[in-house]
Amino acid sequence: MDTAGRAMSDSPFDKHLHAFEECLAAEDVSAARSCMDKLRVAAGADPAELAYAEARLAWLEHGAAAALPLLARVIELEVRHADAHYDLGCLAEERGERAEMIERFLRVRALDAESDRDGGIGVAEHFDHIERVAREVLDGLPGMFGERLGHVPVLIERRPSRALVEDGFDPRAFGLFEGATDSERDAPAPTRIVLFACNLLASFPDEPELSEQIELTLLHEIGHFFGLDEDQLDELGLG
Repeated sequence: MDTAGRAMSDSPFDKHLHAFEECLAAEDVSAARSCMDKLRVAAGADPAELAYAEARLAWLEHGAAAALPLLARVIELEVRHADAHYDLGCLAEERGERAEMIERFLRVRALDAESDRDGGIGVAEHFDHIERVAREVLDGLPGMFGERLGHVPVLIERRPSRALVEDGFDPRAFGLFEGATDSERDAPAPTRIVLFACNLLASFPDEPELSEQIELTLLHEIGHFFGLDEDQLDELGLG
């Protein structure tokens, strides 16, 4: 199932880029350098993507500070490069520069929404699929957990709202838990779990990875409802 309608290009550049991304994920610097050499040869007329790959390699090899000027160069080449804006937003967050972080993240949110429209991401069929997988996950929970979750709505939204991003929320988050936990039943705040459909679809366009990530995201947010923090979720493999 090509949920987002995005097939990987057969161009040499995209093939090398896919291999490069796998090396980055494995944190294999030597292999990433080798792929980078092939990308430089195959770059053709896509200097912004080549520059972005250079920035990612610098980040892996030398740390975030080394990537910063290279990411700025990407934006000079392509002012609408959403991934570079996102990385710059994450770096601003690390530096405690909240205003810049929010500005970058709002730009990412807008650019990603445009990409959704251009790529046909987030049509009714996609929402139906996410809802079906989420229902299967909820139905598969042990009885006592399912009962305690009975009053918690699980919603599906396209992407985080502008208000959330203005409050510092990650525009590319897969899910959200808001409100009172299971141990705070008398708290006045309403409780909800949200799955962000277009973020999931853009990052995982094919099965079975999409369904696996939907399940992981939902279980992660359910864990927050039951009072688990990020470290505890990581220990359970739900990070």
